[in-house]
Amino acid sequence: MAKKRHPLLTKISLLSASLLIVSGGAIAGNIPEISQTYPEVSLVFIEMLVTIPSLFVILTVLLSPKLAGKIGYKTSLLVGIGLVLLMGILPVFLRSFQLLLLSRIFFGVGIGLINPLLYSFASQLYRGRELATVIGFQSAFEGIGGMLATLTVGQLMIFGWRTSLLVYGMALPIFVLFLLFVPEIMPPVLATHKLVPEKGKTPRSSETNFTQLVGLLLILVTIYMSLSFKIGSFLQTANLGAGTQASNFLALIGAGAMVAGFFFGKLFTWLGQRIVSLSIAGMAAMLILLAFSNTLWLVYLCGGMTGFFFRLFVPYVFNSVNQVKFNQEKRTAILLITFNLGAALSPIVIGALQAVLPAITNNRLFLFEGILLGCLLGIRLCQKSFLKSWVIVP
Repeated sequence: MAKKRHPLLTKISLLSASLLIVSGGAIAGNIPEISQTYPEVSLVFIEMLVTIPSLFVILTVLLSPKLAGKIGYKTSLLVGIGLVLLMGILPVFLRSFQLLLLSRIFFGVGIGLINPLLYSFASQLYRGRELATVIGFQSAFEGIGGMLATLTVGQLMIFGWRTSLLVYGMALPIFVLFLLFVPEIMPPVLATHKLVPEKGKTPRSSETNFTQLVGLLLILVTIYMSLSFKIGSFLQTANLGAGTQASNFLALIGAGAMVAGFFFGKLFTWLGQRIVSLSIAGMAAMLILLAFSNTLWLVYLCGGMTGFFFRLFVPYVFNSVNQVKFNQEKRTAILLITFNLGAALSPIVIGALQAVLPAITNNRLFLFEGILLGCLLGIRLCQKSFLKSWVIVP
């Protein structure tokens, strides 16, 4: 457990590592300048500097707990932070594009080491409602880190795109904090046979319900990410704005997500499992309202609230997995892979959907997504056993 004389510092140090999780996309605004620096390199490969870390996050998250079991959880996570620090700022000094791409690969490996282990630390250092609060805060800190990194890169771009990558120097104080104030933890006890299922709950039903959670997460992530690349065309078609307004919309989604993270603990205490239905219903309502929005303030409201409802669901899923000591690390890794796959494949899935149903363009896409979530909510409410084994009594 955390040292009693530093409980607040332990929590802050643990949460600070979450600031790095979504910082990889902060360099997206550098693509035009990088393209000018390397005119002989295809734009596809230059854009991969933004996307390739996610691929290696997916490949690494399953290996992270295994590595932690061999060299220690704290050491593994510190290695991850160290990779983010080193590979984040190394391109400042690199001139070869191949080495630049390689550094981004190992940057993704670093994030893949950090992400699943943060939940392992949280689940061993905290229990019950406090664990739910910490996981909600982790979600909020991820959003804060992404926004801070993006804003800082934008300011440092004045001095050139290479200089802007110094933003990853923020990993250094995080490394120090984690080293000093977060204690080592032990691997979770793999004693499934000692678990006594609650009445009506069996390992088979648990696996079924977990599979349903994974499927629901994949759908929600795919729909949520579609907002990021479809809102621009929607605003232009509706004569409500262009790039600046789309950026404001995305910023408000992030703000709504952060608010949800900070309030997740309290809402979880009040609502428990009902958060799932609230999240689906809220996202469905906001998407349908967005489809019929004809004023910019209403579009912004829908964006902020969509981010809020989505980020109520995400920490609920991870909290559920970490409250139940059953294949905890494996299930956390599967959820992380699902999240990243949904985010990465969202443009492909939406593009294929529109190819099959060409009528769902612009606002009709959001309307279709809202109706789809409404149908999922109806199925959930009708199926009384849905997620039954994941109820956590407040």
